[in-house]
Amino acid sequence: MKKVMVLLALVAVLVPMVASAQSVKKSLGEYILVPGVPPVMSMPFHPAPATTPKYCKPCLFYSGDMDPNSSDNNGLFNADDSPLGIVAYVYAAFTVPKGKTWKITKLFINTLSNATAVDPTVTWDIRKGVTSGSGGTDVKTGTGKQSWAATGRSAFGYIEYTDLVTLKKAVSLKAGTYFLNVWTSCTTSSCNGDLFYESDEEHQPGLNQYPPGKKGEQPWDNSYFNSSSFGYTWYPTWGSSGACGDIGCDQFSDGAVGTSE
Repeated sequence: MKKVMVLLALVAVLVPMVASAQSVKKSLGEYILVPGVPPVMSMPFHPAPATTPKYCKPCLFYSGDMDPNSSDNNGLFNADDSPLGIVAYVYAAFTVPKGKTWKITKLFINTLSNATAVDPTVTWDIRKGVTSGSGGTDVKTGTGKQSWAATGRSAFGYIEYTDLVTLKKAVSLKAGTYFLNVWTSCTTSSCNGDLFYESDEEHQPGLNQYPPGKKGEQPWDNSYFNSSSFGYTWYPTWGSSGACGDIGCDQFSDGAVGTSE
């Protein structure tokens, strides 16, 4: 039976959290009690300016913003969280257009978190050929200094941050579909109890996506969750039997910076 997690109850009081994978929700959307009713937030929602993020320049792609007001909004655990004993990875698909070669210099994801501190170094990974039950082939992985900045959005009582990493050396990708992950590391007591959920993206076209205005510009229903902590091995995130339990996770909020040739 798949393991699930406990975060904050949708009530006026906070439920104490315990540091174990068995008792921490893997998916934020499991708190949505009534479909169509937005989850309770700890603060009013203030949307960020309606533009592609300024840091995505030159922008290769941006899947789009999380929409806190969507009934399908969700977030899936994505971090190497040593104090909680949890390791979980979300791999979201992206496509390099036919006839193009991308040289990627930066990667980023948007993350819902209660973190007050994160490790200064972040890990990134690009893979191809990921399918249900298989991690495919690793194209390139590495570490780098991360930028951790609030987006201006919030949901489920968490603030959303952009976790952006600059690659030490540009990665060249030919046309095709790839899968990316950027995961925050929380390996010291300074971030004990902090939680990290990659933000969902539930619109086609995505809110403020880049390139703008094209439905299906990036893959839909093609993301995977890999976590021995929760008992998932390269498991689809979407659909009634997906890791998010049919609440969103059709796509995730992420992107890449670089040049196209």
